[in-house]
Amino acid sequence: MYEHTKVILSLLLLPPVSCTISLKGLQGQLTSLDYPQGYANDLQQSWEIEVPRGYGIKLSFTHIDIEPSPDCAYDHVQIFCDEILHPLICGSNSREGKQFQFPQEYYTTGKWMRVTFVSDFSNEERYTGFAAYYTAVDINECEEEDPCSHYCNNYIGGFHCSCRPGYFLQENQRTCGVNCSGEVLTSFKGVITSPNYPKPYAENSQCQYRIQIEQGFEVILEFAEDFDVEGDPSIGCTSDVLKVTSGAKKYGPFCGDQAPVVKGHLSNVVEITFDTDGHGQKKGWKIIYRSTAKQCSTDILEHSIIQPKKVEYDYKDSVQLHCESGFELYDIQRSEHISSALVHCQKDGSWNSNLYICMPVDCGPPTKLMNGHENFISTVYTSQNQYSCEEPYYKLEGNAVFNCSEEAEWIDATSGQLTLPKCKPVCGNCLLSSKTGRIFGGQQAKPGYFPWQLRLVTTRGEMGGGALISDRWVLTAAHLFDNSLQVEIHGGLVDLRRRSPEGELPMELAIIHPSYRKQVEDGQPNFNHDIALIKLREKVKLRSNLAPVCLPGPGGASLPDDGTLGYISGWGRMEKRKLAVILQYAEVPIVSMDECKNSNYDGPKPVFTPNMICAGLPGVDSCQGDSGGPYVFIDLQNPSRHVVRGIVSFGPQECGNYGVYTHVGNYVDWIETTMKEHEDRETDLEVI
Repeated sequence: MYEHTKVILSLLLLPPVSCTISLKGLQGQLTSLDYPQGYANDLQQSWEIEVPRGYGIKLSFTHIDIEPSPDCAYDHVQIFCDEILHPLICGSNSREGKQFQFPQEYYTTGKWMRVTFVSDFSNEERYTGFAAYYTAVDINECEEEDPCSHYCNNYIGGFHCSCRPGYFLQENQRTCGVNCSGEVLTSFKGVITSPNYPKPYAENSQCQYRIQIEQGFEVILEFAEDFDVEGDPSIGCTSDVLKVTSGAKKYGPFCGDQAPVVKGHLSNVVEITFDTDGHGQKKGWKIIYRSTAKQCSTDILEHSIIQPKKVEYDYKDSVQLHCESGFELYDIQRSEHISSALVHCQKDGSWNSNLYICMPVDCGPPTKLMNGHENFISTVYTSQNQYSCEEPYYKLEGNAVFNCSEEAEWIDATSGQLTLPKCKPVCGNCLLSSKTGRIFGGQQAKPGYFPWQLRLVTTRGEMGGGALISDRWVLTAAHLFDNSLQVEIHGGLVDLRRRSPEGELPMELAIIHPSYRKQVEDGQPNFNHDIALIKLREKVKLRSNLAPVCLPGPGGASLPDDGTLGYISGWGRMEKRKLAVILQYAEVPIVSMDECKNSNYDGPKPVFTPNMICAGLPGVDSCQGDSGGPYVFIDLQNPSRHVVRGIVSFGPQECGNYGVYTHVGNYVDWIETTMKEHEDRETDLEVI
């Protein structure tokens, strides 16, 4: 008893029996283990059946006796074929009184099948298992698969495809196509069509056509109107596809019933591909092509002129190349300017013009203006320069803008002339305040108050003054030259103690008014025409403390009304010292000439003429050392400018009363004429 129990326990602990049997050949038999004696518990058997290619498998059960259970969950047999796992099989097809619910034959169209038998750990009754056999059966692939595009021919164990006349069997041995690839057309014109055109084209085809003509020529394609290719162009031609490729350019895909248009000229090599699917009956397409010589652009070089001028230039055409006005043809290889060059249209549609360039002419830097500035970025053709002057001491006379012309010259942008503008001295501007003062008992000037004021010293040491009326001319009194025609001139001064060499203004010549007469000793004093001009050796550089005063303009001969105030200035004698060290100035009015005539003079009374002005107040006057200095007035038309209307001429021996001044307005014509006669070019004089 003990030993029997031990044997049973040992059997329960054994692992289930599992094996796989491979069956090959056209037929065979398979049974469960120990059939028909009854199968054991814990079995797992598999049979893998394989027949030759071109056959299917028929499996027939001759006996089935397997423990029944719900859904055959305990013991069962199962078949897997054609990627299908069939339902589990159990029960018996031989016991009386029971209807067997499972099929007893199974088929596969493939060449492989697997049968699996499984039993669990216990059976309450004895079941014999199953018995079955298999046979290889022929498959009619032509009916089941339709594997051929044209004709399918079945035979035992396989099939063979064949094609209609005009087609050939492709490499896959199933698809029929036409021989439409590899053709190369080299003539300059021709026709290409889809296979069988105008009959329906072949399906399952990949056609390639190539047009290849001589380099230097271009292909022109045109589709015939009778165009019929399967597909809808609005959704991208997914069925049959026609494409055209030329160099980097691609055209298509084309389909539908509207003939496409390929615009322009293509290169000398054109590829045409036509791919069709396995169905559809469409007429196809027709392409007419021709060729033309490859054309070069009518624009060869920027800013160039070509001769002869044509609408089109073809391969091997030649033209003479020049440059537009304002540009010069430059040979890059030889690094030199040339007048023209012969260039050719090359086979690739380009000109051999890369060796040349049209460079703008160069005007060089514009001429510098004395006391001015140039303002330009470039000096080549069409560049612009704008002149300006050193303000506020100079102003521009003439047009400011000059352009670099095609003749490589800077010309006036308005007139087109070469005449340059000039920087003319600005007269009459100063920093004078409105405070009043006196020379004799006067007030000290500050730098910039009287920038035209000059100090003159004769060779005999006599002191005097003068006024700068341009950047090279000085206005003063003629009587300063009674004993010497040479004077020493200093400008830009306020404090005589701070004289410097740069303030010395060397004199070139002195010009005395031709009607002035030197005074005769012991005779009646006569200062009529007491006016003189000094030409400086060089033009002076104007600055804040050295700038000209304006001359009277038209109508300047008419004096301002009596009582009109004007400024006098100088380094002459003061009340308490012999000479002033710092420039003095005063504001004195014009008065009636009777005031000067009635003044007390030592000796004979001087001669009085309309060429004189009387001015002053008691205690306010010019004095010795101020002779030749200016008597200036604010310009009523432009209050920021000052005009010289008088020159300190003479007065009573006792200063501090009334003084007589040369009436400058009566001599403007003489001043201008004299300066023009002694200038090599136009005077820098400015009158108002």
